[in-house]
Amino acid sequence: MEIEQLKTFSYILNSENVNETFEIIRTISNEDELFVLLDNYNWDNGFEVPTEILNNPHCTLSTALLAFYRADGFRYLSEGDSIFKNRLTKDWEIFLKSVLRRILNKEFPLGDITFNPELTKIQKFKLKKLNPELDPVLIDGIQGKDLNIII
Repeated sequence: MEIEQLKTFSYILNSENVNETFEIIRTISNEDELFVLLDNYNWDNGFEVPTEILNNPHCTLSTALLAFYRADGFRYLSEGDSIFKNRLTKDWEIFLKSVLRRILNKEFPLGDITFNPELTKIQKFKLKKLNPELDPVLIDGIQGKDLNIII
């Protein structure tokens, strides 16, 4: 990635102007940029920016899986709706369920980026045992090019 792109990402990640951030995200036409942006996002800042990234037409399955797992998708897959009983915000539940639904409905193209859920063999075994019909992409991820760029 070029220096100017990294500066733009740094600006987005630190900006307090949500409308301007959304405008910049909407102009991104590259799956790599969307993935790197989400990979460096501070999840304490809420779900608005990740939602905008996922709504970008160039968002691929790897980025969607990254969003799902960063929003505690493993816990949802292993514990179900019980994780939302003591939630601090309804936004988390809405986001997590929406991303999972879109992944399972195959709304994201495959793309070229690697995403491997950081799951142990035991966690993978547990998920397969709890739900044998679970789409393997949620457990095994996707192979492709590795993008591990820290901004």
